[in-house]
Amino acid sequence: MFCRNKRTILVAAALACIMSAGAAGQGAGDKGAGDTKDAKGAKGAKASAPTPGRLKAYPSRYYVIYTDLGEDVAAEASARMTAMAEEYYNRTKGFSGVIRSRLPFYLYSRAEDYHAAGGLPGSSGQFSGGQQGVLMALAGSQPSLSLWHTVQHEGFHQFAHMVIGGQLPAWLDEGLAEYFGLGIWTGDGFVTGVIPQGRLVAVRGYIKNDRITPLADFLLMSGADWSGAFSREQAEKDKSKGAGKGQEGKTDIDRVRINYDQAWSMVHFLAHAENGKYRRSLSGFIADISGGMDWKDSFKMRFGSNVKAFEQKYRQWWLALPDNPTRDVYIKADAATLTSFLARAASQGQSFTDAQQFLQAAKAGDLKCNPAQKLPASLLDRALVSSRGWQRGWSIDNAARVPKLVLTWPDGTTFVGAFTVEDGKCANVKLTVTPPPPAAKGATTRPDAAKAPKTPAAKE
Repeated sequence: MFCRNKRTILVAAALACIMSAGAAGQGAGDKGAGDTKDAKGAKGAKASAPTPGRLKAYPSRYYVIYTDLGEDVAAEASARMTAMAEEYYNRTKGFSGVIRSRLPFYLYSRAEDYHAAGGLPGSSGQFSGGQQGVLMALAGSQPSLSLWHTVQHEGFHQFAHMVIGGQLPAWLDEGLAEYFGLGIWTGDGFVTGVIPQGRLVAVRGYIKNDRITPLADFLLMSGADWSGAFSREQAEKDKSKGAGKGQEGKTDIDRVRINYDQAWSMVHFLAHAENGKYRRSLSGFIADISGGMDWKDSFKMRFGSNVKAFEQKYRQWWLALPDNPTRDVYIKADAATLTSFLARAASQGQSFTDAQQFLQAAKAGDLKCNPAQKLPASLLDRALVSSRGWQRGWSIDNAARVPKLVLTWPDGTTFVGAFTVEDGKCANVKLTVTPPPPAAKGATTRPDAAKAPKTPAAKE
């Protein structure tokens, strides 16, 4: 069983786990993660979790969502989780299978129902392994952004268990789950690969102060070893200095944070470092495991036997990163979100002469939408807040039958949102990022950090 809460409240959930038994996505309308049964076949997606009479079943493309929070929350959950499943699939299709039948997801409003169904005290979401692979979460009166991050994390554990297969090592299972947990939903897809500034600072500190576990030991950490970081027994070992190098910590939460941050940072390194140099090896590594190969043999074959040298590359890459290194990724997420809302307005015949007219209508809540493709207002609000301070770069390209949303950044980077419209609905919502042209020798394409508009990454 795997549990995750936001980092500041991670320890309670982690301890509870031990007391019990570890790029934008595809646009709307695209085919993705597998062939599932039609709505009638949703009855086959039974789960072991109790289903109180208050929970209603809402079949979606890849999940059956059981919730007592009403149709609006169910609709948001359906949209989010469809995009989530397709992002999992798109990023793992080289080594995973497909979703053949709908997966169960239980979203509770009442803590007593969540706990009666097996939800652990102190947790807000969890995945229980086994044949049914139950994913469940506690939302209270309304799901928060933090809760959705938890669902994305735990949802990957469910996907890995039910679709990828094999026995992923603890660091990779948790690192991938954290990687997807940080993904940003844009309404029609997910943007992954972000590095929150606060987490970058934390990883730098762990490396500089030699608080990460040596890679040779970290790679060998079993699920039980990972769980041991959460236990009171491990805390006593730490206090008596009986733990290995890198495992020392003043409290459980120190080790929990470091383990999760180290696992996430290793996965991010393998996926993005040196222009994706290790990405193919990472895919091959997971494919080997899924196919039954011992992961230690695969790691040696894919990444080499000199683990110390590889760790040094990891350390140097993270220490060399500038502040807010994924600025463009955060901007991409906001631009993609606004494109999703423009697409819905356009599908209803609503047009705008320029970007300012569109943004004003968005702020006033005057954007039209097909009820079947409704998105939560909070999603639009977050994008509008995040984009404050850089609205001068927006424009709408009305040259074609269907408009495009364009953002030109001060350094020349362009973000272009496009979509199609058919039968009163939008589809194929995508955002393309084009880097600036090469600068003249000796010049810089990046604006002065003090003068450049702030992005969400700069605020974290």
